[in-house]
Amino acid sequence: MFGPNKLFNDIVNTTYCHRDPEFFDSYRFLVEAFNKKFNVRDYDILFIPGSGTIGIEALMFSLKKQITSVGTRGVFQQRWDKKSDYYNKNKKESSSYKIYCQLETSLSEVNSLNGEMVDSISAFPYYDLPAGCKFFVTCSNKILGSYVGLSIVGVRKDCWHDLIDSSVHSYLNLSRYREMGEMNQTPTTAPTHLYTHLGQVVESLDIKKLRSSIDEVSEMLVSAFGPENIIGELRCPVITVNRNIIPDELARKFDLYGFHTGKSTYQFFTYSHDIKDYQDFISEYRKFSNRGLYDYKKSA
Repeated sequence: MFGPNKLFNDIVNTTYCHRDPEFFDSYRFLVEAFNKKFNVRDYDILFIPGSGTIGIEALMFSLKKQITSVGTRGVFQQRWDKKSDYYNKNKKESSSYKIYCQLETSLSEVNSLNGEMVDSISAFPYYDLPAGCKFFVTCSNKILGSYVGLSIVGVRKDCWHDLIDSSVHSYLNLSRYREMGEMNQTPTTAPTHLYTHLGQVVESLDIKKLRSSIDEVSEMLVSAFGPENIIGELRCPVITVNRNIIPDELARKFDLYGFHTGKSTYQFFTYSHDIKDYQDFISEYRKFSNRGLYDYKKSA
């Protein structure tokens, strides 16, 4: 429980394919809803089937410049190190763009930097996009709360000269997604229901309410565990705690995120379940631990 993907029940009926007019309307609606909700009209918003990681790789593939990874050396930053080492071998331009994780999920640590490429996969839209950001990547299934399966890439409109053109025949080439997107289409067979559902989610999203809910759940968890047992941020889309403070019996009962990996921490993604689910866990935790109530607000 409490993992990175939003928990919800839904039944999908796919009645049209990616070359039907209904999909064109759905694609157009999604782009407009995204631009309006998040005020990102300075960017071309591209939707690529796959995880957020696919979006990062597509951006690395498409850039003419080399890529330098900066920021906290967590699991994901190290992943971008390895990926950029591979792609940099084929880059003709010696100048580089900097990429960093806005939220290094593995450590629950926020990077407040000025890199041109921003991994916002676990950060958007709880955190605003940094000023001066030229490229960002997020996904449909985490804080946005839609289905797993769409990477979202934002390319600032004045930065396309730094990307290869559409003549390079690759399904990682962002210029191909841009050209097809102008016709409300995709270069490949698209999972049409993902675009439709994400459009509905984005249109109905209340950003202020979402952020407030994440803060509330964060405070509940910090109050239960005590700040001395929290690793990284105390208000965050992912709260990381020392594994040894939660009994194995309780972790097994709730199937906590990290229980099966053997890592030294558990993680609670503070947006993926209803608040009642967190409350139920905390109630059980207090029975096991006999911990007193930590007054988060008083200490802040």
